[in-house]
Amino acid sequence: MAFANKLIKYRKNKQLTQQELAERAGAGISQMRRYEKGSSSPTLEVIRNLALTLGVSADDLIFDDKERIASGKTLNQELLRQFEMISHLSGRDIEAIKTVLESIIVKNRIEQILPSRQEEDWSKQIRDVQNEFRESAKKIPCTGNRGYD
Repeated sequence: MAFANKLIKYRKNKQLTQQELAERAGAGISQMRRYEKGSSSPTLEVIRNLALTLGVSADDLIFDDKERIASGKTLNQELLRQFEMISHLSGRDIEAIKTVLESIIVKNRIEQILPSRQEEDWSKQIRDVQNEFRESAKKIPCTGNRGYD
């Protein structure tokens, strides 16, 4: 999909007028109209401002799915979106996710070396570890509601 079409789609998804988007992105209304017609291309600064205003990445605005570097290497698009969302979490949450991922990677390496175990056994162990994390997290005092149960 062309940049102009993506810009229109994301603007409408955010329920913004061309005028509102132009003001928030630091561009003139006539220039915004040219972007949406495809007759002009924005500067990097304007692309950055558009992406921030629309709540998407600059990659989302510029590249098609198959053109994105990470997309080309990551077949699972949902996983890629989740990793993009993780980048906006707190440092503590990111460290917890890295610990869980490392645990799963180590588990898979061990499986490659040792005789295979039933997948159900591993799944149960992972669930047990998750439950231990949850129970431990409940004991940690927190300030404010972060939306966790």
